[in-house]
Amino acid sequence: MQINNENTVVRIQVQKSLFAIIVLSSVGILYTTNIEPYSLKYLGLSNLGIITIFVSAYLIFYFYHLAVKTSYLFFSDEGFKIIIRFYALKPINPKKNAYEIPKNQFYKFTYKKTFLREEVTVYQKIGSNISKYPPFSLKGLKKEQKAKLFLTLNKYQQEGNT
Repeated sequence: MQINNENTVVRIQVQKSLFAIIVLSSVGILYTTNIEPYSLKYLGLSNLGIITIFVSAYLIFYFYHLAVKTSYLFFSDEGFKIIIRFYALKPINPKKNAYEIPKNQFYKFTYKKTFLREEVTVYQKIGSNISKYPPFSLKGLKKEQKAKLFLTLNKYQQEGNT
């Protein structure tokens, strides 16, 4: 089984770019035309007020995705290994991570949900040692994809089965 949220990531990145273009175009139109008397009359807002609203909305949208750690995620359990690849949608130098855990060494996983974030941490057992991998975010996944991921991870989990 494979889980891949590439479509969601592309949609979010396009929304960020499109929103930025709309905000910059609006700022340009407001400063290069004499539209302020009409915006004051019909909206009750000056050019500065309209610009403040647009820029604030863009920054909220942008920083929301940074705060929740929206990520690209690829998960596969085909073959002899569980493969997890992910990276956060950060603007500068996102760290790309990849875990390949043999199915017989997958020990357990933990799920942590807070107000803004949803993260999964996986553990690998090699002999008597248990290794903990850095968590990955589930915020870019749909509900069905999350359910499939949890079912698959539960299938390979060793803790509680011994």
